[in-house]
Amino acid sequence: MLQFGLRSSRRIFYAGESVKFFFENSTDFPAGQAFLRTNLGMAAVRRREIINEIEHNKRSAGRDWQDLALRRTAGNCWELELLLTENGVFELKPFFVCRDGENQYLWPDGDNLKIKVEAADNVGANLMYTAFVRQFGGNCCKSFSAAEDAQIGKLDNENYTVIPPSGTFRDLKGKLDFIFGKLGSRILQLLPIHPVPTVYGRMGRFGSPFAVLDYFAVDPALAEFDECATPLEQFGELVDAVHARKGRIFLDIPVNHTGWASRLQTEHPEWFVRDKSSGRIESPGAWGIVWADLCKLDYTQSEVQRYMAEVFLYWCRKGVDGFRCDAGYMLPVEAWRYIEAKVRNEYPDTVFMLEGLGGPVDKQEILLRECGLDWAYSELFQNYNRSEVESYSFYAQNVSRTCGTLINFSETHDNNRLAASGETFARMRCALMCFMSDGGAFGFTNGVEWFAQEKIDVHENRALNWGNPENMVSFLQHLHGIMRLHPAFYGGAEKHWENRSGEQALAIRRSKEGESVLALINLDCGNRSSVRFSRSMWESSEAGGYDLLSGRYYQFGLCRDEYYIELEPGENCLFCSNPEYAQKLNSELQSPFRTPEIIRQQKLKLALGKALLAAGIRLDENIHEIMSKFQHNWREIFQHRPVVEYCDEVDCNR
Repeated sequence: MLQFGLRSSRRIFYAGESVKFFFENSTDFPAGQAFLRTNLGMAAVRRREIINEIEHNKRSAGRDWQDLALRRTAGNCWELELLLTENGVFELKPFFVCRDGENQYLWPDGDNLKIKVEAADNVGANLMYTAFVRQFGGNCCKSFSAAEDAQIGKLDNENYTVIPPSGTFRDLKGKLDFIFGKLGSRILQLLPIHPVPTVYGRMGRFGSPFAVLDYFAVDPALAEFDECATPLEQFGELVDAVHARKGRIFLDIPVNHTGWASRLQTEHPEWFVRDKSSGRIESPGAWGIVWADLCKLDYTQSEVQRYMAEVFLYWCRKGVDGFRCDAGYMLPVEAWRYIEAKVRNEYPDTVFMLEGLGGPVDKQEILLRECGLDWAYSELFQNYNRSEVESYSFYAQNVSRTCGTLINFSETHDNNRLAASGETFARMRCALMCFMSDGGAFGFTNGVEWFAQEKIDVHENRALNWGNPENMVSFLQHLHGIMRLHPAFYGGAEKHWENRSGEQALAIRRSKEGESVLALINLDCGNRSSVRFSRSMWESSEAGGYDLLSGRYYQFGLCRDEYYIELEPGENCLFCSNPEYAQKLNSELQSPFRTPEIIRQQKLKLALGKALLAAGIRLDENIHEIMSKFQHNWREIFQHRPVVEYCDEVDCNR
């Protein structure tokens, strides 16, 4: 019986990693050679064929496939190890050619094996701070008073359009040292920054940022008047400031719809979905709600697909590193396959984060697995008791290992504020999202850190409670610090949770590369809960440990093969059996403006791999020996065969 597969249970990998494939038979193979048929290493060819299908109506010729010879490791087993240097979704299947004079081909049963490779930067510490630029002005600390609202209301009643001043890119830029330095975030994700309706089709005080009028422009209201710097140039200042802090910046692109009287409605009214009988332009919606200020684009037309690909490319050229794709699940698979290929043809490390909330989960999985979109929203934030949390976490973990990372947001602009349910609740929910994250993917919306209670209304301008003396800034700082530092919060980590007591608490063990952490959390913010867990969850000679988040020592009870402890309402803590991490964490918190060491090493391996390939050195055999041989000789590799894409932090003097 022929068998094949990976020497790993994973299907998601990161550029710079190596993967080993095997092919074996229950009986000895006859004389011959085993091969691996795959499109690994042929991403550029594959993307070009996808692009040609849409732009030139050329059917795919399948030129992205190649056959690689496997090495025989035993009488009935063949293996091949490859270094992954390209991002994308790839297929592979081994086969055997018998040298019996007829070159008989033997293929194992089953479908092709598929793997997905993400950018080296995505391996971990994907700590996202979502900012609504409008909220960073003078209204940052307080909302409009009742008297101000009453004055504006009088003008509203007389049909005046009254739009108070908005926060600006420069206001937000002034907070970057806090966002990246103090909090230790690594990604700044902006809600849409495009011009919005101010009169025609406007909803709410300011108009919704999701009602785009021009995909190629920024809203002038988000900029200061400056004769020396246009609004777009001021956005560029923000991009440069984020990159200077070793961060990444993502834009929210409402790909599915525009606002009324948008530029596209003027130039291409035929690109919108219309009722066939009345000609009425359709408005999209979800959860039984119609978004009446939005107009749905028709992605069955290839011209719309090509236009949106150019939108993404335009912002990539402005320095944007990734995109939240609002209502992205409403686009057909064919559209995303083309857009992803077109963008990654020029910017292969671009991150696509699918917003699939309210959509069918099977569609989300297809877009992640088949179209190469990187991340999607986890819905853990909508699960509260232990049964819900455990059930959804099993699902999310499987999707994150096989389709694409689901990012845990503790709160989004679509939800009520966490602090409205109490400060203990807010702190506990942030801890839960970190403890249960995959690939270190954790995010929250501006104001969470200050216990803001006013729900974000995208049509208005609510306060962030900025500077509140009661806050969880230090708590989030420590959470982010350990997630940047410890390998157990990076891609490929193993995650296990249990509580043998049956109460509303969990013990969560995360491990990778021989390093592990243990998190304890009480999901009940109104009552104490006990947690009982197996001794294998805690690899320490002591029945207790120091909490990395608070510095407090916890003593566990011990009964036979179990540890137990009782937690206060909403209490959470994080332990590490390796005491060195307490000191490492202190150092990490002092130097937030740097690429985490694990990511730096990942990018270094990728850079070396690309340089070796450019030097004509095959990487389909003896990878570890080759990498070991050259790891202390960076200067020779990079000077003789420079690689444009190599990591900007590679130190050739090492």
